[in-house]
Formats: sequence, C-alpha cells, structure tokens
Amino acid sequence: MFRIKYTVSILNSKWEVLKPSIKLFSIPKIDEFIYMDNMYFKVLNVVHSIDKKHGIFIVVEEFIQNSDKKIII
Repeated sequence: MFRIKYTVSILNSKWEVLKPSIKLFSIPKIDEFIYMDNMYFKVLNVVHSIDKKHGIFIVVEEFIQNSDKKIII
C-alpha cells in the first residue's frame, strides 16, 4: 500500500543541489512545506523531466519565521 514511488532531487532557489536523491511516497505541491534537516522548506516549483534518468526536481527555499509573527496552519 505505502510504496516508495518517486525518487526526487531537492534543489535550493539558486538551483544548487541540497539532496541529490530522496525517495518519496508523494510529490509535494507548490506552496507546501517540507521538513528536512530540522528546518522547514517551502516548495517553490516542481519540475518533471521527460528523461527517466533525471526524474523530478523540487525547488525549495528555507522558511524563516519571524519571531513577531505567528504561523497558523
């Protein structure tokens, strides 16, 4: 039932590789958050490659919370 379906690469907003190969159950959507390495990252873009060798790229930026604002999810 819960099989790993996708192998993705995580890139930062400058398109530098943060994690070269991560296995995921589902692909996150734009404006969703990913928790990785004790930090939250906001998904900026999801790029699907036609070539199976390269797969899927998820472009993220580090989410920084201001101490004066509260996040309500």
